[in-house]
Order: sequence, then C-alpha cells, then structure tokens
Amino acid sequence: MEHFQDVVTFRYVLSAAAIGAAYSILQLPFNIYYASTQKRLIRNECMPEFDFYADKVVSSILCSAVGAGFGAGFELKKVIEVLIPLLASLGVLDNLQETQTKNDDFYEKAIIATGILLVGAVCMAVVSILTSITRTSNPGFFQ
Repeated sequence: MEHFQDVVTFRYVLSAAAIGAAYSILQLPFNIYYASTQKRLIRNECMPEFDFYADKVVSSILCSAVGAGFGAGFELKKVIEVLIPLLASLGVLDNLQETQTKNDDFYEKAIIATGILLVGAVCMAVVSILTSITRTSNPGFFQ
C-alpha cells in the first residue's frame, strides 16, 4: 500500500482529524475574545449549550478515530507481514524486501499519525471536561 486512501479506516481518521481541526479553528476567535474580555461574543443562552454538546461530539469523533486508526494500523501490519512472504513464496511478488519495507514504512507512519491524533483527542477530552465543569457552575438554557 502506498496511499492512505487505500484503507477506508485511514480515510476516516483523516476526516476526523479535519473535523477536529475545523472545530478548533472555529472556536478560536470566540475563546480569544472571552479570555480577553471575560464576556461572550455571542451573548445568549444557546452558545454555552452549543459549546457543551459540540465538545462532546467532537471529542467522541476523535476518540473513535484514534481507536480505529490504531486497530487498523496494528492489525493490518500484522496481516501484511504474514501475507507478503506467502505471496513471495508463491511467486506473485518479485522483490520481497522492498515490498516489506514499503509496507512497514506505510503502517508505521499511519500509527505515528494516529498517535498524534491521540494527543489531540486527549486535549479535546480535557476541554470537554472543563466545559462540563463550567456548565455545572453556570446553569444553561435547559435549566
């Protein structure tokens, strides 16, 4: 495998990372304004509720992508390590060493990228917990 598009799970991991990045970039101006003025840019009861639920949704998406990425990365790497020598012994593959090196590099890069996404998922989970603490100290729209 030479491209991440070849594995559907890795496309999901990339999509989840893009969703997390877009959400973080969307929240950045609102949080900078709040940090500098201690007031919300949009002053209604819906914004804290949106922050609360959106943090939970994005955190869940990132965590599921991390699980999927690690699961696919480790398992497919094991399967390919067994499959490549089998195909070489049948005469289907010509250059065994080069094929093994390419596949090892591909899956190691995928696992490292998923590890970086894990850091983002942990940070998003912390933000989600902080949002929950803030919400309990300040009743929102539904209370």
